[in-house]
Amino acid sequence: MMPIFRSILPFLLASACWPAAAQAPAQAPAPAQQLTANASPIAQTQTATKPNATPRPPQKRSLRQLGLVEIPGSPGFDQVAVASGKVLLTHTAGSSLDVVDPAKRRVVAQVINLQSPRGIAVDTANGKIYVAQAGNNSIAVVNFQGWQYSGSIPVSDPPNTLALDDSGQRLYWTSAQNNSLSILDLSTRQNLGTIDLGGRPRGMVWNQERGAAFIALQDTSEIVAVDPKLQVLSRFKINGSQPTNLAYDPRTRRLYVAVRSAVIAINDQDGGESNRVDAPMGVDDLWFAPESGTLYAASPGELTVIKAGDGQLTVVDNIPSSIKGHNVAFDPESNMIFLPGGREGKSAMLLLRPMSAEQAGEQDVAAKVK
Repeated sequence: MMPIFRSILPFLLASACWPAAAQAPAQAPAPAQQLTANASPIAQTQTATKPNATPRPPQKRSLRQLGLVEIPGSPGFDQVAVASGKVLLTHTAGSSLDVVDPAKRRVVAQVINLQSPRGIAVDTANGKIYVAQAGNNSIAVVNFQGWQYSGSIPVSDPPNTLALDDSGQRLYWTSAQNNSLSILDLSTRQNLGTIDLGGRPRGMVWNQERGAAFIALQDTSEIVAVDPKLQVLSRFKINGSQPTNLAYDPRTRRLYVAVRSAVIAINDQDGGESNRVDAPMGVDDLWFAPESGTLYAASPGELTVIKAGDGQLTVVDNIPSSIKGHNVAFDPESNMIFLPGGREGKSAMLLLRPMSAEQAGEQDVAAKVK
């Protein structure tokens, strides 16, 4: 079935912008969807204290919650991206690309009938979005204008992760089924070639400094760099098991790698490790915000906030959440963090924002969120 565009009308979705108690009329009961502190998507943690013991001061949080967006369909997202102020979600469980307007706190459009949507790549210059369809061996093309589906490009194997080069004319795509990396010429829609990576590919980033795609190989614990001629420039063996995702800092020439129970920083030239920090078991997705030098690491039920100054990693916050997901994204224009996932069998996305030092000193986000 051909994918189609579906606009989401405001009255079809419950509002996910939870009004603060101070804004509600005093005589009116709280709305059914309003989140109380006890039902907050940001889970609260309490430390038991002995009688007469001095209670610990509340933990200073680095993020505060802005709202929660309800998303149609069952939970199950593969990747997340940001384009034109909207959040784009490949909703594998819903066979759709969901477009969320965080300002309106709702889904504003969907491209439905996608076949097992996986990776996503955004070409801002040309106003196009590419979505890997593992279910029918193709890459769907969606236009920014009206979020319209404009066709699919057939490929030889089920595609998973996507990455665009600097020109926006070559699309790198991996296939976990065949442990391969291929390059697609978007001007001709022809495949330029395929290389056997020697391991199961997971996360991939384009490194503009070296002019190569860096791919994490989960089963061999390696990072491999491949240039536009499909030549392997580097192959790093990392000191960590099951690498899942990558983020790149061009200023420090550091690659940040999510491995089992840790996030590590390595040099993009020789793979030398500069340092690492502990992370929750199952840490999966990374998003680097170069403006603030902050690295966000998502794992099911927790978001880890890491400062990455000069490639040195320091954990500044671990935020538990009842929204269970493995993706995270950050939009520098709105200064928002997006955490999609599920809760009680329903899809949702948590909206967060970094707090200033003054705000962090005054309140604990876990207790204050509504």
